[in-house]
Amino acid sequence: MKRYISTLCTMLVCALAVTSCLKDSEDNTQYNNDTAIATFKLATVNRYVHTTSSTGADSVYKSTLSDPVVFTIDQQQFKIYNTDSLPSDVDLNHILATITSKNSGVVVLNYASTAGEDSLLYYSSTDSIDFEALKDLRVYAQDGSAFRSYEVKVNLHKAQTGKMIWEQKTAADLPVDTKKAAWEEKATTAGMKQLIGYGTVEGYALGNDGLLMVSRDNGETWTADSLDEDPAWLPSENIAFTSWPFADSDSTDYQLMVGANNQVDNACVVWRKVAEYSKNCLPSKWVMIPTLDQGKYYLPKMDNLSIVLFNGAVLAIGNNKKIYVSRDQGITWKTNAKYTLPDALGTSNLSATTDENGYLWLVGKDTGEVWRGTIIE
Repeated sequence: MKRYISTLCTMLVCALAVTSCLKDSEDNTQYNNDTAIATFKLATVNRYVHTTSSTGADSVYKSTLSDPVVFTIDQQQFKIYNTDSLPSDVDLNHILATITSKNSGVVVLNYASTAGEDSLLYYSSTDSIDFEALKDLRVYAQDGSAFRSYEVKVNLHKAQTGKMIWEQKTAADLPVDTKKAAWEEKATTAGMKQLIGYGTVEGYALGNDGLLMVSRDNGETWTADSLDEDPAWLPSENIAFTSWPFADSDSTDYQLMVGANNQVDNACVVWRKVAEYSKNCLPSKWVMIPTLDQGKYYLPKMDNLSIVLFNGAVLAIGNNKKIYVSRDQGITWKTNAKYTLPDALGTSNLSATTDENGYLWLVGKDTGEVWRGTIIE
């Protein structure tokens, strides 16, 4: 229970009076008249997340933020606020906070009562705070002579969380991949049929004979790469590629290559390679992920196929106006209600890429339209 302290100042004065009556004893206790809020951190913040299933059914589930942000305390303007906004769906009415004060000052919550007067409550780390109703946060000096008042602002994202947010941009805003352009030039000069992609060290291209070629010297020389299956199973059309640093090992890239193969009717073939670049590492090879292992969660054949790493998952975007998500590095592919294309998108003839800031970019190959997307979890 929160403890009302409408008589806080009176209690503090009484405490001082009792102390003065005992001045003949050997108790020389002194009370400090200087105090301030020293630290402010949210301890428990609940979210009520709205989700939509693939069938269109709405549901709400409760979760707790695992790492609530630390707040900034402005001691000049007496303001407390968070620069990193919390998700828009947090419960501001029931938050546990951890607050400490300088010189053991008494921390007090000031709410507005129905009569418009102040309603003061002792702060307790085990009692929730209603930040929508909180007028200010006070800290009283030990001697009761004064208090400091702080304005507390809990900033939330204005945009909805757990959903793609798209903004239409211009061609001038597009990130420029100069490294890709250099690889494409080298692959063309070397007589390759098509550049597939590149990682930290290696670049890959499709040779005119259908072989998968690799270069480890920035495209100067190319050799056939190692495969664990017959090259006849390599993708031959609508080939897409992505690469990212492998979290479990240094000097290592995890790479995916997908595309159409005429030996499979409906699904793309998916190949992956864990490419190691450390000094004494063993040679790496491409491994085909069997389509049958995917069950119904395969990646369908699509024109204009792109794959990118975005928000910790691999996204595949083609011409069927859906986004397919793989959270197991290319083994299974599913649609997800949180990953959607822009409502005003005027084409399905797209290319997709990401930038160093974590944005997803779409370009209409026939319309020239440019979209930048992000998602707030």
